[in-house]
Amino acid sequence: MLYLTEKEKSVISDALELLWDERDLDYLSLDDNGKYYDSDYPADADLANTINRLWDYF
Repeated sequence: MLYLTEKEKSVISDALELLWDERDLDYLSLDDNGKYYDSDYPADADLANTINRLWDYF
């Protein structure tokens, strides 16, 4: 398990938010299980789901 200070968590969370904004992932839809999907751009959906899982840690 990775142990981080509150400041480190904040920096990582901010970096994830910047990545989300840079990739403009707000267009993605959520399925019934709360997962992002897009059949035309599956890499974007995968990235969005990864970012979302990481946010759950912070």
